[in-house]
Amino acid sequence: MKAKFLLSAVCSLIALSVMASAQNLSELVAQLDSGLMDQRTDARNGIHQLLTNSTAPTADVNARRSLEQEALQLLRSSLSHPAQVWLLRMLELTGSEKSVPVIASYLNSSDGQLRDCARRALVANPAPEATAVLARAMMRASDAETGAYIDAFVYRGDARAAKVIVKFLNSKDTATVVQAANALVVLNEPSVYSELKVAHTNSHEGSRAAIELAMLATGADASACKALISSAANVGVAEAAFVALLKKDATEAVAVLQAAVDEAPSPLRSAMLGTAMSEPALQAILLDGLDSRTPEDQLIILSGIAEQEITSAEASVIALLSSADEAVRKQAIFTLGVIGGSASFSTLYGMFLDESDEDAGKALAKLDLAAIDNELFKTVEESSDLKQRSAAMQLLALRNAEGAAELFNRTIAPGNPDDLRVECMKALEVLGTVESCQAMAQFIVSGDSVKRSAQKSLKRLCLNYGDPDLLWDSVFVPAIKTAANDAIRGDLLVIADAVAGDHLLAYIQQQIADTGSSLRPAVLKTLQRWPHMEASEVWLELISTPNVSASDIKAAESGLGRMVKSKEVVGWEKLKLNQIVVAVEKAPTAEFKQAMVNLYLKPNDYIQHYLHDAFEQFANDPDISVEVAAVLATVSESKVRRKR
Repeated sequence: MKAKFLLSAVCSLIALSVMASAQNLSELVAQLDSGLMDQRTDARNGIHQLLTNSTAPTADVNARRSLEQEALQLLRSSLSHPAQVWLLRMLELTGSEKSVPVIASYLNSSDGQLRDCARRALVANPAPEATAVLARAMMRASDAETGAYIDAFVYRGDARAAKVIVKFLNSKDTATVVQAANALVVLNEPSVYSELKVAHTNSHEGSRAAIELAMLATGADASACKALISSAANVGVAEAAFVALLKKDATEAVAVLQAAVDEAPSPLRSAMLGTAMSEPALQAILLDGLDSRTPEDQLIILSGIAEQEITSAEASVIALLSSADEAVRKQAIFTLGVIGGSASFSTLYGMFLDESDEDAGKALAKLDLAAIDNELFKTVEESSDLKQRSAAMQLLALRNAEGAAELFNRTIAPGNPDDLRVECMKALEVLGTVESCQAMAQFIVSGDSVKRSAQKSLKRLCLNYGDPDLLWDSVFVPAIKTAANDAIRGDLLVIADAVAGDHLLAYIQQQIADTGSSLRPAVLKTLQRWPHMEASEVWLELISTPNVSASDIKAAESGLGRMVKSKEVVGWEKLKLNQIVVAVEKAPTAEFKQAMVNLYLKPNDYIQHYLHDAFEQFANDPDISVEVAAVLATVSESKVRRKR
């Protein structure tokens, strides 16, 4: 289908190219005034193709110039408004310096759309003449259009325009002043700094911050930066002034920071502390006496230590683990996970052992120390302390350490303490392999002492592994074959929905078809827990069976009900509704019909739109007319989506 679509698209482009080449520009422009929309669309596409093809690297230069001249000649004539707009838009893509005078004439048009198209075409034109035209037009533009011209010069990136834009700092329109100041920040032209200083003196609240940022961008010296730190319009500008001061005079910045540290907490002070943590020259000031600072300061500094990965601060951060402030303590643990070394490992590991501290576990998982994994492996294999072995396994799993899965696979084997085996199986829920699954399945089949834990971990591992057919074939099928009886096979099937796929579904259908199979009740329960709506096809087939039993009807009712009600069952709600409609049509009993319709007595906003189309056809069915009326009564008229 994709190939056919591409072929069709290519053919359309070829046809368009042939059409464009078969007609000249004047003929195509004339068709822009056609009363037929298709002809107007074809004409626009044809003009676009004709002009853009003329600018291709392989195109004939003389032909391009001739075509551009024809377009300009047409723009000088008495064209319709749509034709003028379209040609100006095309010259935005293809116009050269020859186009500038004609396009510029449209800047004087009384029509706003034509002025806008002309301005855009000049902005895109690389010729120096276009810059001059735009500058003159900007000076006489209305307040409503001035902003567009300012943006035009920012787009062109011509720093010379700064001398023109700076004049708009005297505008009475605040939005224009702010836009001009923002443009000067981007253009970064130092020659306008003196004008910015004057404008700042006369500025008012609405534009002051923008002008201050422009001053910082265009050449404010260290003295001006220092002054702005204390007098800026807002905290953001003051912080920017501090950053600028750092670059211009680090010594003065140190003095400012030292003074700020002794001040009362404020948003500016917090911003300055955060900025200082990114500068090596200032970090020492804040790290000195870290344990005696306020919790608010400690949080800022700890974040900076983590962001900048300041490993030399490890001892100071460890000291904060005893902080009475819980937020500081948590941030210190996190920071050690980023910068910590062997000292951090010992401290955090002790916390993890003694308190089962979840934050400490996460930090230990991040520590970048090869020696840690070796130490943990040694603990798992050699320690006689079960608690230490269990903790080490959890950390190896969190760290996803190389070789951990192999170690856990060995440790879950019978002969090791059951508590340790259970912890290993929990770790394998994330790290496990097919071999791990096979081992756990064997524990279930053999009635091992860790059988129940093996069931839980095997199900979670299968869900995480994500290849249901492979796991069914290589894990469940062999285990089912070696199981001593159907009761044990049922212990496997009770978790088999974790490998819900085509192969298991085929097995379930086979067992359902065998009405004498003792596994039939077990596979029906597995099907009821199916995580995809494909199970509905099996239920529909089951209720269509001649002389279907009451127990099968009840199982189908439960399975289809879960499909509709449970968020765990994947599938589009509209398709689920369609399956319920089929279930009503195939229902073996009136009670089953009623149960299916009643699934939608409390419909959500989305599915309400489809309920009339689904159930109106059953309004006169004596078995469910009452239930259908009750469901349809829940839907307002505005949400009725009837078939067309």
